[in-house]
Amino acid sequence: MTATPIQPLQRLRANSGIWKSLAGILCVCSLTHCAATPPPSSLPPSATDLNLLGQIALCQTKAEARKSWLKPGGQETPWGNGTEHFQEIVLPNHQGQWVVFNEDETVVGVITVFPDGLPLDDYPTLRQTISQLPPAREFYLTSSQLLEGQIPDSATLYRTGKSTTTHQYYLRHRSKQDDRLIMAVFVLDPYESLLDGSQPKFLSYLDVSSSTGTPAPSTTSQEFFALQQFARGEIALFASCGHKQPDIAQDAYQKAIQYGLSDPKQLAAAHHRLGLSFIQLGNFPAAKTAIENAMAIQPHASNILNSYGTVLVHLKNIPAGIQAYEQALALQPAYTQARFNLAAAFESINPKRAIQEYETFLVLVEDNPDEAAQAALAKAKIQTLEGGRSR
Repeated sequence: MTATPIQPLQRLRANSGIWKSLAGILCVCSLTHCAATPPPSSLPPSATDLNLLGQIALCQTKAEARKSWLKPGGQETPWGNGTEHFQEIVLPNHQGQWVVFNEDETVVGVITVFPDGLPLDDYPTLRQTISQLPPAREFYLTSSQLLEGQIPDSATLYRTGKSTTTHQYYLRHRSKQDDRLIMAVFVLDPYESLLDGSQPKFLSYLDVSSSTGTPAPSTTSQEFFALQQFARGEIALFASCGHKQPDIAQDAYQKAIQYGLSDPKQLAAAHHRLGLSFIQLGNFPAAKTAIENAMAIQPHASNILNSYGTVLVHLKNIPAGIQAYEQALALQPAYTQARFNLAAAFESINPKRAIQEYETFLVLVEDNPDEAAQAALAKAKIQTLEGGRSR
């Protein structure tokens, strides 16, 4: 797409009030929509009457845990750059529980295994929730029984969750017996792949002779360290624990890149997210470098191009910023945030074009209630620009 010829950049720089207004608009979008924030959970309802955590809570710090439930002398082992605390509980039900802390000593996951199983009849709310969930995975627990001509025990995984967390429930199926809950996993979303309850490490607590669960990743491999750091960056950048921590996100993504991510898309995402953490810290030159590294791996990713445009505008390179936004829109014409950003970039140098882009944005979001606030802002911008033109 060819941009409409723009007026001299000096005009924009001369009007510091307009520049600050534009930078403010772009800063807001760069930290929300522009940042390709993970979408809200689309998982089904998560209501439960099974209280497994007690005083434990995801996002709790180890210091907080030591004041309440984490007692000295417990079984604590390394978990990559973090640690895991294992405790065995006898009452009211026999269970083994792993509480996992990341490098920042934050609780990122709790895995509870019931070797005897819990009857769902005792937990009608959880039973109702599970009845609404489609099976996410089914597998045999004791495949050796097949060789003996027996019907093997099997398990079904059901997944649900909230906006930043995922809940896994595993039900055990035995011939001529009611299904029983054998495991529950509560985990911050970015860590779920590292704390999959079907790993033999957790299934072995059930004392099954030949589990067919997912092999556990080596917690000493460079790839595991990299994935840990990427997950750490995600919860810090996107405020999974209630507040953004861009300094931790920056450190985490840099470490993930240094350790090495084998998936090129995830490596590009790490560079992009690193750039977004620099944006939150106000370091736009560093953000530009990080996002350019992401573009070198994925040159045709619209979300990366959109973020690049935002950084360039902050660095007062308006023509290049506009070009980046237009490239993003050429790849994804319905990309609403890139459209909004393009309109904002044109406001002071080509009001007519800005109005056109804001109007296009409004058409794209007219049936999306999540965009109501930004749509109202776009309408206000159009009124202001039209008033300026009439004068």
